[in-house]
Amino acid sequence: MKITLCICLLITTAFSFGQDSEIENLINQVAIDVVPNSFAYYFLVPKSRIQPKIYDSLKNYQIRELKKTYTNLPLNLTYKSTNKTTNWKMYNLKNVQYPSNKYINPIAPPRTKTVTFVKYNIKKQEYDSLVKTKPPHTIIVKKKWLWRKNRIWKNKTFYEELITAWKKDLKEKLEEKIYFQFSKPIFTKDKKYAIISVFKNWRCKGHGFTALYRKENGKWNKLIEYNRLASETITTHTRCQDISISY
Repeated sequence: MKITLCICLLITTAFSFGQDSEIENLINQVAIDVVPNSFAYYFLVPKSRIQPKIYDSLKNYQIRELKKTYTNLPLNLTYKSTNKTTNWKMYNLKNVQYPSNKYINPIAPPRTKTVTFVKYNIKKQEYDSLVKTKPPHTIIVKKKWLWRKNRIWKNKTFYEELITAWKKDLKEKLEEKIYFQFSKPIFTKDKKYAIISVFKNWRCKGHGFTALYRKENGKWNKLIEYNRLASETITTHTRCQDISISY
């Protein structure tokens, strides 16, 4: 009885590992396809997106073109949706960082930047190093010791330093400006085809799509995108593009 139980556990573990490995391979390929090449890493929302109901499926001409190359194309797969989600932190994904839980809206970059003050006469090498290694959504601002925090906004020199740091932040750390969401993929039984939904979130807008993938020679290749979605954030008292700071 114990031997049978051990065998069952081994089979279950092997199946789970194989399934996780397949998902990891697919997600890593999807990231290569959708994340800009200039990004050293990308921010991925830890909880996967629900695979939405398909409203805009493949068009007839798209199906005809695909069937010319892939005669066994599983059309029923392209319509599937599911409420199943997963936590991407449980997988071995490449070049990934996860948004902090401290933000109110964890699926989009925050509208608030945290200011870290450094001494005004800081050496350039030290300043550049701090900017390079700063935490996400933070700006490094030079400040003279006699500038009181409750009155710095009236100081012209401080305001200029803040604008300089702000502009520097806009040009660097581009990875912080987009949060990605992936749905848990749906596979065919033979694991040769899969669909997955991708959504890119900026502070004020987002857009996404569902993609059909096919595994060829051990690599997942995207065949087509469809079911495009878009979102927009609207605020009542301020423009969504405006960013506030805290210190």
